[in-house]
Amino acid sequence: MQHTGVLETPSNESGSDSRPLAIEDVWRGIENQQFLPHFQPKVSLRGMELKGMEALIRWQHPQRGLLTAGSFLPLITDNFLFDDLAFVMLERSVGQCRRWLDDGLQVPVSVNLTPDLLRDGRLTGRIQATMARAAVPAEYITIEVAEAAVAQKSDAILETLLALRVAGFGVAVDDYGTGRCDREQLERIPASELKIDRMMLAGAARDAALKAQLQASVELARDLNFTAVAEGIETREEWDLVNELGCDMAQGWFIAHAMPGEDLADWLLAWNADPFL
Repeated sequence: MQHTGVLETPSNESGSDSRPLAIEDVWRGIENQQFLPHFQPKVSLRGMELKGMEALIRWQHPQRGLLTAGSFLPLITDNFLFDDLAFVMLERSVGQCRRWLDDGLQVPVSVNLTPDLLRDGRLTGRIQATMARAAVPAEYITIEVAEAAVAQKSDAILETLLALRVAGFGVAVDDYGTGRCDREQLERIPASELKIDRMMLAGAARDAALKAQLQASVELARDLNFTAVAEGIETREEWDLVNELGCDMAQGWFIAHAMPGEDLADWLLAWNADPFL
């Protein structure tokens, strides 16, 4: 599964254009720079501090309004465009990170990249060049790789991830619990985070077997010296559960929906004043 982030809100197709999206629309959107990242906060469970943002792809369509990935991802994937758009999201996320730094906000950003991009031995150099142009230090970007890609046991992907870590970037194993990656495979990955998929969280507060699986995932992250991040937190009950189990960070609707980069300062003021308002 190629991952573009949490599909946390339905598309806002407010325009009158009801025809199915076509590949020509995607090309036009790329040419007109209509694809952009929105950012979902990751916060610490114990201190409730902002620790970073995950970039999630959106399409600001001129007639249909803001579209989430679920409405256009199949079209992009079927036409082999996701690699190009993933790197566009990286470049735009680095630019937003620079603007936050200029505003005094030291906020790291996580960006999902595809397995094909990660197999490219030139990728680390391309990312470093992007960072240099924006004057953003490497530690402000974490590259997320889906667990399913790790399970492929690709030497090329492993070499790229190693190169990224040596260069100072973070590496996160995303969607953990969906890709059937065993401990031995995870031990080979130079990751800094293990992002536990909502599939392992949903219902765990009321089901002992699911809770045990979730706890095992958190303990695995601790054993491997990864930061454990719970994805898809939707309720206070789920927040309390992952806090009880010793998870380090969380993201999801309960904390915040994805937002434009310029909205972060206002959200952060509100969160710091009353996190659970």
